[in-house]
Amino acid sequence: MEKMTIKDIAKLVGVSTATVSNYLNGNLSKMSPATQKKIADMIRNTNYVPSSVARGLATNDSKTIGVSVADITNPFTSTVLSGIYEECGKHGYRVLFTNASSDASHETDNISKLQNQQVSGLIIDPVEGDSPIYKTITNRNAVMIDRQAKQIKVDTVVTDNFDSVKRFVSKMLDEAYDVMYYVSWPLKNVSTRWNRYNGFLAATGYVSGTHYLSVHNTGDTSEFLDELTAIMKENAGKKVGFFTMNGRVLIRLLAAMEFLGLQYPIDYGVGSYEDLDWMSILKPAISCISQDSYAIGTMSAQILLNKLDAKSEMEPRLIEVPTSEKIRGSF
Repeated sequence: MEKMTIKDIAKLVGVSTATVSNYLNGNLSKMSPATQKKIADMIRNTNYVPSSVARGLATNDSKTIGVSVADITNPFTSTVLSGIYEECGKHGYRVLFTNASSDASHETDNISKLQNQQVSGLIIDPVEGDSPIYKTITNRNAVMIDRQAKQIKVDTVVTDNFDSVKRFVSKMLDEAYDVMYYVSWPLKNVSTRWNRYNGFLAATGYVSGTHYLSVHNTGDTSEFLDELTAIMKENAGKKVGFFTMNGRVLIRLLAAMEFLGLQYPIDYGVGSYEDLDWMSILKPAISCISQDSYAIGTMSAQILLNKLDAKSEMEPRLIEVPTSEKIRGSF
């Protein structure tokens, strides 16, 4: 069968080849969402793979691994990167690192630049697991970590988000909490946030969309404070518990509760996903789910390097790294 070319895609969509080229290289600032969707749909429907990417990623042996991370300020990320660097160094590979700063367009640009540098393979901690840029990579030489696509197309290394939260929240409920709440960054389309929320729902039996508090990483927190005030007033005299989706969300909750003059575990109980060093020295220490971020990094590198050695494409897998629990005195 004759291979599709960029000219074929442009003709089918009804745009110039330059427009398709800009899309593939992540230059989307002057392109309408409608045009982006048309090009993405056509690429998907025709299984088109850009020839430069096919040549670069599939055959290049530059001994370089390209890494794209969603947010370098996330404590999880720095530990993952340590694992990747260590494992790649053992096998003589150097690492090129890029940071998307939680911006999908930056991520697209970063991945395109890594591809253009003809790296041997890619490890991606995605901003959006279903970005169109992932249509340009294959399971032969790419691995995703932490966040997953709705349909797994490349090997993806994650923690057991759903099951671990379900078990942990069940233990909180065993302490006779009358009502529980899940606190998170905005859920959006981020798989980790949704999987943890769904584990929370499975443990509590609550209906999706309820018992959920959203807090933003930056900006005004007055709305979050108002919601907490209303919850604590509504549940006066009841035993109220909160589960936070990661350590940074936990900080927002603790700060807000302190502002309201409330202390755990007297006025409320709290547990969190993620075990950061400072959580163990608080009084009382925070009970949490501990994920092995370093193991996620080393495992993702091992999987990628094994695939590069094999020089063959396998069916994509979802690999779950187990977690552990640290039960302390916060609930």
